[in-house]
Amino acid sequence: MKTRAFIISLMMFVLAPVAFAADGLRALQSLKDARTLDVSAKQFDAASVEGRPVVVAFFASWCPPCIDEFHEMAKVQSSIGDREVTFVGINLFEAWGGEKDPARMARFIARTRPNFALVEGDPEISAAFGTIDRIPTMVVFSADGEETWRFVHERGAAKTHAIADEIMKALR
Repeated sequence: MKTRAFIISLMMFVLAPVAFAADGLRALQSLKDARTLDVSAKQFDAASVEGRPVVVAFFASWCPPCIDEFHEMAKVQSSIGDREVTFVGINLFEAWGGEKDPARMARFIARTRPNFALVEGDPEISAAFGTIDRIPTMVVFSADGEETWRFVHERGAAKTHAIADEIMKALR
């Protein structure tokens, strides 16, 4: 009985990273059909997620910590230089508490000046990333699609957003 339990435990240990990587790849593949927001500085390029590390930030224009997180992402972008990393922002919950407000989104873009594609999120994209229900949420994937780090802003938490050092560490 102990031997069987050991073998099952060993198989789970060996197979878990495969399943984990497959989920990461599935999540990244879900972005291929995403619509780039009209206000985005860059168009989303589905090929840019293949074979490269990816930093995905879930945000909404009404979210103050999302502004701070976008500034942290900009620090990472400027510090990695020519390193090949794809950054993408996924807009979720934009109409939470009311209707979408194009002027509010324009103010968010003016404040954050993202140098990466912004795509419109939907329930399928959220589900592919493990059902995102809080923002900001950031997920970092290695070049092989394995999730290496995740930050979720929890209600009432003192820490409200990912910072550049954490993102850099997750990319290593």
